[in-house]
Amino acid sequence: MDKLGKTNFGAVAALFLSNTLMAAPLEAQQAAPVTYSLEAGVVYGQGIVTKEDKAVSRDLWMDVYHPTETEATPRPALILTFGGAFHRGSPRLTFQSGGAQDTSMGNYCRRFAARGYTCFAIDYRLTPESPVPSGEGYQTDWIEPDSLLPLLPQANHIRETMDLPPLDFSIPEQEKTMVDGVISAAEDLRKAVLHIREFADTYEIDPNRIALGGFSAGAVTSWNVAHGMGVPVSGVFLLSGTDAGFNVNKAVTASSNRPPILMFMGQYDLAGALYSVPQLIAHYKKVGVDYEFAWVPGFGHFYPAGAASLGSDAVSVSVEGRIVEFLERVIGKGP
Repeated sequence: MDKLGKTNFGAVAALFLSNTLMAAPLEAQQAAPVTYSLEAGVVYGQGIVTKEDKAVSRDLWMDVYHPTETEATPRPALILTFGGAFHRGSPRLTFQSGGAQDTSMGNYCRRFAARGYTCFAIDYRLTPESPVPSGEGYQTDWIEPDSLLPLLPQANHIRETMDLPPLDFSIPEQEKTMVDGVISAAEDLRKAVLHIREFADTYEIDPNRIALGGFSAGAVTSWNVAHGMGVPVSGVFLLSGTDAGFNVNKAVTASSNRPPILMFMGQYDLAGALYSVPQLIAHYKKVGVDYEFAWVPGFGHFYPAGAASLGSDAVSVSVEGRIVEFLERVIGKGP
């Protein structure tokens, strides 16, 4: 599947930049925790970042949302990854743009825990930390830097708000900066999956019933792990995300056995996503991947869990409701 060339993206950059982001702190637990208990800041691993030109290790953490109802059998589990153009964000933050507000990964976890799913909202290394990828768990020759071009205008917009210079992919060192950020995020999510699977008994979850999901950069990261790296999970859902990081033609083939995927897109979403997702769907049709797609009418890149979504059956279902239907299909209902 071909991506837009480097010279073509200047024309669509304005559409990316029309989405002004504002991070607004949001407590993940927005209501009394009567349907879940929160285990905050659990360390799931270590990641290498750069401080004062030195490689140092930092904790990778996650908030764990446990359903409060006791259950004799292991629960299905979700691992959610936040967005922020690989430059900012947290599972405890929400974003606002043009009067629209998304739902934080912590808030989604609260909702899913109320339905009987154990939910993990992870932290991961961000590009401004100058993360150092380990190269573990994937084929490095599958990494496709040009696949990140659709992300670059938004990333540079966020960099401007952070008083960071823009990245130019014609400069190899700057291209590497973005690649390292995206791939390190995927490495961290992979590490979270392996940790949660290893300690499945501790978390009281079924290691064979794990799904991934995320918003924007978190959706890209979820794709990179489930379909790019091929880490074995039972399903993945993307909130305004696409393939970016790994070469889809190498990573997703008729014999690669990738898990089912559910994709959402806002009607007025970012230009790169609006371009890339139809190509991704065409590739899925070609190689036989089990996929679902739904539009979120009237919204751009940001939309809440309660927003209406329209699938190919022309039935209106909330974003949250459609995710739940997908989860029940791929990992079963919460006990």
